[in-house]
Amino acid sequence: MTSKSETKQHAPGAKKIDAGSIAEPFREEVRAQVQKLQLSGIEAPLLVGLLANSDPAAKKYAEWTGRACRADGIRYELRTMDDPIDVEAALRDANDDPRVHGIIVYYPIFGQVESFSGESQDDYLRDTVSYKCDVEGLCHTYRSSLYRNIRYVDFPANTKKCVLPCTALSVVKILESCSTCYDKSKPIGRHMEGKTVSIINRSEIVGRPLAAMLANDGADVYSIDIDSIYLFRGGRLHKCEGETPESCVRKSNIVVTGVPTKNYRLPSEWIQPNTTVVNVASFKNVDAEEILQIEGVQYIPMVGKVTVAMLERNLMRLFYNFHHPDRLHEDKYKAALEAQRPAPWFGIPVQIYTALTTTAILGLMLAQAAKK
Repeated sequence: MTSKSETKQHAPGAKKIDAGSIAEPFREEVRAQVQKLQLSGIEAPLLVGLLANSDPAAKKYAEWTGRACRADGIRYELRTMDDPIDVEAALRDANDDPRVHGIIVYYPIFGQVESFSGESQDDYLRDTVSYKCDVEGLCHTYRSSLYRNIRYVDFPANTKKCVLPCTALSVVKILESCSTCYDKSKPIGRHMEGKTVSIINRSEIVGRPLAAMLANDGADVYSIDIDSIYLFRGGRLHKCEGETPESCVRKSNIVVTGVPTKNYRLPSEWIQPNTTVVNVASFKNVDAEEILQIEGVQYIPMVGKVTVAMLERNLMRLFYNFHHPDRLHEDKYKAALEAQRPAPWFGIPVQIYTALTTTAILGLMLAQAAKK
């Protein structure tokens, strides 16, 4: 006799995927990079975390980050503040500290409290993180580059790759590991061509950047929020009229849920066979047992371990882009060469215009004089 506690057998082809197995190769790569630095006499990168709230999810994320960093040889320092108003000063101190190579701020701090400097104080803090230390990839420099599909921060040299938002990037890496989501035989920018994705979240941390990343890879992406639906397609954003969350999900090959409330459940009957479902919320937005009764469904219940791996990966990229002793020496050498370059004869564009105009007038006068 089968007990009620026993798990139902999954439908043919349906499976739950452990994100830890996806994260491990990336963490191995980070460990190898750290070891190589240490063998060269270079200290491991330092990641500083700033925590100024009592949110359980933020505290848990801080714990995971510290544990993973220490296990992989990365130096990690958590700085806590009793008063959220002190975060900006602490953040600016970390930005200016040459010993710090990466910064992560554990949100929410102020939530959607309005800011004199922007839409919300948390948004303002995200844009205050230096692009040289932003392991989350959420500052304006990296967000704007992502939305314009710019992949390097040092155009036209193109030697320093942009950092991508780590939670959104974790979903991309998870989808890349699923055989039915990405087709790497196609050219870059078309790996997800022919795929339809629904993302139930449009935050600046997850939903919006993830929609842009998947659209940049060729997918049609429905961005679903509480009061609107947009379609990302071919680098363009279209507002959808007549679509509903249900109609979008039913036509999707991939569904990503990120609703930050325990009361939300995605109706399982919307999910079609062979769909990949990724839950990025700290709450379970789907009924796992129900969707695993749908043939061919691939379900990833948590992305936290891959997110931390991407955060470490971003830290290493920032270190090599801006903080490695060789890079610092190279940048100083380029700056010295630039300083020695002779200054142009003009100072401002109007001087060029004046010179060209004067030259043209003199040319006309000489031509007229030659005719006489």
